[in-house]
Amino acid sequence: MISQKHQPIWQKARPFLQTRSNERHTWYCYAFARQLLAMHPEADAEIVLPALLLHDVGWSTVPEDKQLLAFGPNMRYPDLRRRHETEGVRIATEILQSVGYEDEQIVAIAAIIDGHDTRKESLSLNDSLVKDADKLWRYTPFGLETVGGWFGYSTAKQLDLLERWLGYRFYTETAVHMARGLLANLILHVAENE
Repeated sequence: MISQKHQPIWQKARPFLQTRSNERHTWYCYAFARQLLAMHPEADAEIVLPALLLHDVGWSTVPEDKQLLAFGPNMRYPDLRRRHETEGVRIATEILQSVGYEDEQIVAIAAIIDGHDTRKESLSLNDSLVKDADKLWRYTPFGLETVGGWFGYSTAKQLDLLERWLGYRFYTETAVHMARGLLANLILHVAENE
């Protein structure tokens, strides 16, 4: 559930999240970020959570017929992947200004959004938590179904990828532990539904 404090951001972000299952994806990311923040009290929730609500608003500026070719195994338009980040910064900045965020917070949130998919290194713990939450949703039944539909992956192939990603896709050990637990639950879910 999106907290009352972040509802104004969420309501302004939602119109930009009506593509690529981004509204539901964002909701999952936000929930995972809250769990990660509980284990990392030194991080700034007022940077991490708004960044997660806004991280994918830029996909709304990418033509739908090219979105699935802007990332993943069939990527042909890496410039569009980058565009979703730069346009995301623009849209996020406008939303945050409209709800009264301080300039310093806006700059920090924008820096995370700008590169959340294309930048390999992490800028900070806040950035790491955003990047990790953005990957954890793939370890849910929703993630399995969505990614499988996007790329035509079999369930077995996805489960194999998710297991391999444990070794290099996350920035915090907390996220690795969460992903391991989610993967175990996902394997049980798949077995129960075969």
